[in-house]
Amino acid sequence: MRKWFYTLLATSLLSANVMATEVGFYAGGGMAFEAVPNNSQDWEMGLGVVLRGGMTLDTLMEGFAAEIELTKSLVDPKVNYKGNMDRDKVNVATLATYAVYRIPVTKLIYVKPRFGVIFPNLGGAESEYSNDNIVNSRNITFSSGIGAGYTVMDHLDIYVDYTVIGENITNYAVGAEYHF
Repeated sequence: MRKWFYTLLATSLLSANVMATEVGFYAGGGMAFEAVPNNSQDWEMGLGVVLRGGMTLDTLMEGFAAEIELTKSLVDPKVNYKGNMDRDKVNVATLATYAVYRIPVTKLIYVKPRFGVIFPNLGGAESEYSNDNIVNSRNITFSSGIGAGYTVMDHLDIYVDYTVIGENITNYAVGAEYHF
């Protein structure tokens, strides 16, 4: 409960500072391959959906934005803990907030580094090892990533990005964003 209180407090403070600036909103979504990087266990990639919304704060700083992102696995990544043919599913559901900075490369192409805080809920749905830190993490951790986008037409971008979710899961996502 305390973590949610601190999250709401931080969001309120950010919102209070934003009220005096001109903002633009955007929303989007896509699909992501979910994997675990450089782990000694034998992992299989999963497939997830990514939903995000954000607001640009160009009057505060050109190219700066704040985002909220929800990630949910549709096909759970799997891990082999027992060393046999059985694989345990890892259900991935996360909520994150990011500070992003859009760096134009050309008129239509941009790069977007992202740094933020993630509220993970990684659970081993069919695993007897659900208390293991690799499988089950409810700790608030830092998250980062980098993406690139292409403006297809006014208000519509397509993007690809790589995001590290906590310490154990990474997303390789493709999607679209609409800027209002």
